[in-house]
Amino acid sequence: MDGNAVPSPQTVSMLMLAPAERIDAIVEMNNPGVWTFGSTKDPERESGMGIVVEYADATGAPAWDMPPMTKWDYLIFGGQSPVPDPDQTFHLLTQKIPGGRNGFNRWTINGKSWPDTDPIMVEKGKRYRFVFQNDSGDMHPMHLHRHSFEIVRFAGNSTSGLIKDVVNVPGRQTVEVDFVADNPGPSLLHCHMQEHMDFGFMALVKYA
Repeated sequence: MDGNAVPSPQTVSMLMLAPAERIDAIVEMNNPGVWTFGSTKDPERESGMGIVVEYADATGAPAWDMPPMTKWDYLIFGGQSPVPDPDQTFHLLTQKIPGGRNGFNRWTINGKSWPDTDPIMVEKGKRYRFVFQNDSGDMHPMHLHRHSFEIVRFAGNSTSGLIKDVVNVPGRQTVEVDFVADNPGPSLLHCHMQEHMDFGFMALVKYA
């Protein structure tokens, strides 16, 4: 995930990718025919988010085989090894303010919108924990530039070993990640939904 090996590889029937997430998957081609590979949402697939996978010598229209209804779960790919205590924890409450700038929604981190969000001050070599508390019904793929982080708690459940640089925080849930400040310089922390960024959902991580 995001270029990092997972502690517990799994066989799954579908993948969920939030904006900016990456997944390397191995597919065993053992079902000859002409198939559609695409979004599990019909409107998205029918609007072009799909591709035809055709076996040699196969003919006919591409078939769509809906996977079983499965809840995507990061935790099945993680481990349960103890994680070090962080040197400092930052609680980051994200909220949507209806009718904000220009009459549209405004997004806040601890009550402030970019460019007025408070900088997150760190020191080189220390381990920090971000507690992403999502106080909205929207999902937020949280991305930290120039660093990777370890997911240590997802929706109330502990995990370890999942190293990523984007984590999708579900609506009304809390996700905790740890990172080591090992790349000095200003680093942007933001939701990777473009509309959310445009309306305030960004902050800077700065080295002291």
